[in-house]
Amino acid sequence: MTRRQRILWLVVAVALSGLVAACITYTQPKTEKADRGVRVNHALHTEQGLECAICHEPQEGGTYGFPTHDTCSVCHDIDMDNPEPEACGFCHTNESFEIAEFQSPLGPDIVFNHDPHVAAEVECATCHTDVDKAILPSGPLKPFCMDCHGKTSPALNECSVCHKETNKDTIPSSRYGVNLAHDQPAIWAKVHGTESKVDPKYCALCHTEQAFCDDCHTTTAPDSHTVTWRRKTHGMQASWDRNNCSVCHEEDSCLQCHQNTEPESHRRAWGPPVNHHCTSCHYPPTKTNCVVCHESIEHPSALPSPHRALVYPAACAACHPGGQTNRAPHPENSTVNCRFCH
Repeated sequence: MTRRQRILWLVVAVALSGLVAACITYTQPKTEKADRGVRVNHALHTEQGLECAICHEPQEGGTYGFPTHDTCSVCHDIDMDNPEPEACGFCHTNESFEIAEFQSPLGPDIVFNHDPHVAAEVECATCHTDVDKAILPSGPLKPFCMDCHGKTSPALNECSVCHKETNKDTIPSSRYGVNLAHDQPAIWAKVHGTESKVDPKYCALCHTEQAFCDDCHTTTAPDSHTVTWRRKTHGMQASWDRNNCSVCHEEDSCLQCHQNTEPESHRRAWGPPVNHHCTSCHYPPTKTNCVVCHESIEHPSALPSPHRALVYPAACAACHPGGQTNRAPHPENSTVNCRFCH
């Protein structure tokens, strides 16, 4: 690699690292509490037995106000006539002693009212777990709220309960701050399967029925189901991850096909007189190979095949007598053909 190429790779690497860092920063929820110019030790007030509503008085519209000097002076000695910087600095964090207007962490589309929660006797700490660090819990709020609502009443998870405009017909363009191509049908048709595995619970917030996927894929096969997949590779992929296949396919869908069509491996001297199947069946069967169709197979204590791990030593004769793959490597590595005993 030339010096110019090394410099080019270095520039690309730095650019990519910056891009990744930007993506991580963009996608992480903001958990730190914003400095509005005032600090309060909520944990200390709680330890002293003070209820939240003593300092945060309820107001119209289901909101709660913030304490003023009059509120704090009930317990604290505040000299407004002769303020001292040191005394004021106990609560204020800037020299001007100004307090910035509170900015709600909820988006403009969100509808929220404390009153129903208070009426249902929901404790403040249920949502405001550690207000000294953050107003709301870290991480996505939608599953947090929907989990509680679902346990209380399924009707509370209707879109209109919490959203002004969003409804079941709204197509999300992001997932917790991460851009999605959900609103671009041509792209989404290609990537939705992969995206559904990133966070299945997020998809289930709207797609509550498995039939939603089934109804589509009964007429439109996934892109991975190519002609090559159908003829050659689907069995191999099924052995790697049968749970992935079972999302759509029941076991009888395999049996119905293979009753009439032998697997690709069951050819080229699979049966007599060469019986290549011996070298496949000879090792302990698993749930992903022979026993899928053949429920009863002998030799359960046979040695495992290294080929299961895709290991194929160059010298076949090191394991197979005579170097012939149809001769199984018995522990004594004899030269007896398997058909001599079987």
